[in-house]
Amino acid sequence: MYAAWFDNGAADVSADDLSVCSSLSTLWDALESAQWSPRALERWLPEVLARAYELPPDARIAWLMRLREAARHAWAAPVVVRQTLMQLACAWCDWPLSLTTAEGLDAAGELPDWAGPLWVDAELRLGASQSALSRCRAMALLRPTDRWASETHDSLQRWLGFIDRVASPIVGESLRLEPMGHHHAGDFAWQYYDPAIAERCCLPTFADHAHWHRWLDQCWGYGDQRIYAVIHAEWGFIGSVSLILRGNNGFFYYWLGRDFQGYGLGPAAAQLLLDHAQAHRGMQTCYAKVFEDNAPSRRALQKLGFDALDFRPAPPSAHEVLYRRGPPQCREDSVEELRTLFERMGSATRIAVPYSLSGGACQ
Repeated sequence: MYAAWFDNGAADVSADDLSVCSSLSTLWDALESAQWSPRALERWLPEVLARAYELPPDARIAWLMRLREAARHAWAAPVVVRQTLMQLACAWCDWPLSLTTAEGLDAAGELPDWAGPLWVDAELRLGASQSALSRCRAMALLRPTDRWASETHDSLQRWLGFIDRVASPIVGESLRLEPMGHHHAGDFAWQYYDPAIAERCCLPTFADHAHWHRWLDQCWGYGDQRIYAVIHAEWGFIGSVSLILRGNNGFFYYWLGRDFQGYGLGPAAAQLLLDHAQAHRGMQTCYAKVFEDNAPSRRALQKLGFDALDFRPAPPSAHEVLYRRGPPQCREDSVEELRTLFERMGSATRIAVPYSLSGGACQ
């Protein structure tokens, strides 16, 4: 996904003089050798920031964990180190780190003017849209000629109006489901880089920014689909969940970035979505499908209360397993509900049972 976003374009360079020319890997080695000391941070972080675009997605978490460790000890370093940490956190979409760094700089009276928009952006990405609006309003009042502040303030008001009308956030203990907006594009790209996600969820392989934005508009444009960013309290955007609801029948999917799989976060996000749909949107039955060899997802669906159906999609999708959660009903009803949902989704999936069933077994 977004190959152009992650094309590092790095040429082979000499590590003899890092201050003149370096790669992220040689800068990593230099920082590791210096144990990420304040002096090393002051020397090398500006160069890291200049090459932030080179970071491959599969190396992001390692860098962020080191930056977070460094941030805890950076208060004895010159202010430029903390400011550069904030810029790097924003460049790599670590909004929790960006936000805490901004708050620390502000408390010390060291927050530069250019950091205000980054602070607003961090709050927006983490779902604190009202706080971002208030901060933007204050910036617009203090600097009436600041076009960015006034335009962003108006944009935030439109966004808050949209989520108020269409899809409110769903808040759990450690996860928050925030309606997916165009401001989530960069966060989405960092997590979606693994091609297995698109393959297993039958989602697009996005060619560029524009393709992703068109797809998001299409998802919301259907009117019966809700697509959410999964926001982790400590890590920010980690994946997505989505639900299509036709009448009282739903079809859902979820995915998480590779670094956050296997910790129970996906099922936790799915549980939030399903519970909300049952309590507030009248959903009684929900369906899902998963590849037969995807054992982790099949176990997750079972824990969420889904049962495997005793019929399959027709070829070429016969390697997928259909799941249902809801009160018992006859097989014929499940087939009809799934046909309706697949037609709505524009899916080519067909059910491998006759259209007319007699004496359908109950599920």
